[in-house]
Amino acid sequence: MAGPNRTEVTDFLLVGFSSRRDLSLLLFSLALPVFLLGLVGNLGLAVLIWVERSLHTPMYYFLSHLALLDLCSCCAVSPVMLWGLLAGQATLPGPVCTLQLFLFAAAADAECCLLAVMAYDRYAAICRPLHYQAAVPPHLCRGLVLGSYAAGAASGAVHSGLAFRLPFCRGRTLDHFFCIIPSVLELACADTSLNQALLLAICGAIQSVTLLTILASYRLILGAVGQVGLRRAASTCGSHLAAVAVLYGTIIFMYLRPEGSYAPQADKMAAAFYTVVIPTLNPAIYSLRNADVKGALAKRLLGGRRIWGG
Repeated sequence: MAGPNRTEVTDFLLVGFSSRRDLSLLLFSLALPVFLLGLVGNLGLAVLIWVERSLHTPMYYFLSHLALLDLCSCCAVSPVMLWGLLAGQATLPGPVCTLQLFLFAAAADAECCLLAVMAYDRYAAICRPLHYQAAVPPHLCRGLVLGSYAAGAASGAVHSGLAFRLPFCRGRTLDHFFCIIPSVLELACADTSLNQALLLAICGAIQSVTLLTILASYRLILGAVGQVGLRRAASTCGSHLAAVAVLYGTIIFMYLRPEGSYAPQADKMAAAFYTVVIPTLNPAIYSLRNADVKGALAKRLLGGRRIWGG
């Protein structure tokens, strides 16, 4: 039987925005172009890879799906955040809040898996160039991408499903700009130790295994080619390592901390960085320094004429 103080939550009120109107409008004016750049950059990168035959290689196949995951994360959170900055707060129905939490968690974990897959691809390309096609055949590429999506979806389903089965007796106000697991759990009037344990176990396992895979791949690369050879491979490895450092640093800060150590303002800044800034950075990291992507873009837009001095 439900306790006397249990509240049946139908809507969530997001109030994780500045109370100062001038500051909110300033943040909106900064966040909107960043969101639009991320939207155009990721969608454009994915479409370019799909339509340009010269980019139909495993590395760019994985990169196109990384762009889709960034697009998913960006679109799941940024429109609500932008509306909240304009209005001072935003209201989300319970099912929409659940969907937002699921998409955010699923995209984050799937992206970790995909970055590990890309590290293996770099190992195969650099250390086994003569056997690269056999090491990364098309059916394996599809299987690795589907496995990444499946792992992310399973993780998101567990966290969102268990979180919204809890009774909420502490109102419906979230001190955040989107529905994120720690903030939702703070409203529950039941024991959330299982949720916290699964959050640490599942996210910790995915992030630990994928990070170890990435480190092992680069250890093998370094052992095979040495420091001089690694400098030659920096054009592709450097982009991947930069994306790994930014993503893992942010997610570890957001999730893999002991219960009770969450600082609301710091968490909001980290979440904004993940959902707004990282999806905008990744297309730039992987394309502006990549001669293949610049060449394909020049071919499509300018009939093959050189751009960016490429």
